[in-house]
Amino acid sequence: MASRIEIMKQFLEQMRGLVVVDRESNIVFIDEQYARDMCREAKELIGLPVKQIIPTSKLPVVLESGKPILGDVFNYFGRPSICNRWPIMKDGKIIGAVSFSIFDEIKESENLYESLNELRSKVDYYEEKLKKYSGVRYSLADILGSSEGIVELRKAILRTSCTNSTVLIQGETGTGKELVAHSLHLESLRTHHPFIKLNCAAIPHDLIESELFGYEEGAFTGARKTGKKGKFELADKGTLFLDEVSQLSMAAQAKLLRVLQEKEIERIGGTTTIAVNVRIVVASNDDLEKMVKNGTFRSDLFYRLNVIPIKVPPLRERVSDIPVLVKKFVEKYGEQAGLGSVEVSLEVLTLLMQYRWPGNIRELENAVERAIGLCSSGLLELHHFEWLVPKIEMVKITETKNIKEAKAAAERNIILSILHTTDGNIKQAAELLHIDRSLLYQKMRRLGIKYRQ
Repeated sequence: MASRIEIMKQFLEQMRGLVVVDRESNIVFIDEQYARDMCREAKELIGLPVKQIIPTSKLPVVLESGKPILGDVFNYFGRPSICNRWPIMKDGKIIGAVSFSIFDEIKESENLYESLNELRSKVDYYEEKLKKYSGVRYSLADILGSSEGIVELRKAILRTSCTNSTVLIQGETGTGKELVAHSLHLESLRTHHPFIKLNCAAIPHDLIESELFGYEEGAFTGARKTGKKGKFELADKGTLFLDEVSQLSMAAQAKLLRVLQEKEIERIGGTTTIAVNVRIVVASNDDLEKMVKNGTFRSDLFYRLNVIPIKVPPLRERVSDIPVLVKKFVEKYGEQAGLGSVEVSLEVLTLLMQYRWPGNIRELENAVERAIGLCSSGLLELHHFEWLVPKIEMVKITETKNIKEAKAAAERNIILSILHTTDGNIKQAAELLHIDRSLLYQKMRRLGIKYRQ
């Protein structure tokens, strides 16, 4: 009589294309036939990252999102196949993921696959149309990188997207806060409704309220005869993204707070309230908590906005992501410049990873675009970035100077402390410091210490 282990092993072998990974995306089981199709032995693949063996695998996405991917059409060694992918849960936590083909005999279902591929193409086409209609330009795939900070950022977006809570995105200028806002909308249940954005810093204070709440006919001189819908009405059932929210005037802050509390607006010049169903996402490169302490931002509004905070890391904290970002920008601007495929030398990547990038990703993109403009071949080299070298050298000098100053200050404090302990006795102080008395005098002169007993 077959044992339970033998039965389970036989069952697993009947599932074509079966791959099981752990929480770190390492393979813990793979179908032997699938391994042989790759000219490998199943046992030698155990423990390896699934992306290393199957570059197109979406199991890491399942692990990151916690959501299954069902009925996905993929290429199985030149033949279309359908695959299901599921997270493996234990005590409410994800411990791994599994993928397998739905059909055993792929050849018998080729017509179905062709129909599904055709349908998928149509869905992709209409999804692109929908993105343009809804105002969304970026998705989760545009947030590039594999650093710890970016991995956590993508997880935060996926966790947050399924709620309707207000989100506060904070980060330095040029870090990609707008990409986060777009991704939040695209991954949410509101994805089929409008995504409306407003840069609060780009609108004069006396016009910001009309932009947000709209106005009725004749509300003020120059108003449209038909009136105008505000951003809140336009974003109904969708998402309203307010960038640079710290630039709102106190009056506008008060009205925004009321909308968040009452879920309704009133147009300028209007007498009736209009109910709105909008998810608010705001972004700022200013420290709003500090502004609250300084009295330049309302504390009650801050607490309403700071329901789910998301911090976007600066580029200097994710240096390992620079190569993949550079590759993206080189492809973009190389194509625009008509250079075709452009390679980046190792020396260039080394140089770019030494810079602090105060302007973050936006500054890096501008640097690559400038270098592409100077390039006439298929290779970006150091001389294309020669204008960046002095900036890097200046940073090194500044950092070195700061280190020297810090060391000098520490040394001065120690000597002063010892002199105070010995009541200014130089001989005793030198003995406690384990240095010669003449050397102590030299240090005191260099550090500007004048100590008399």
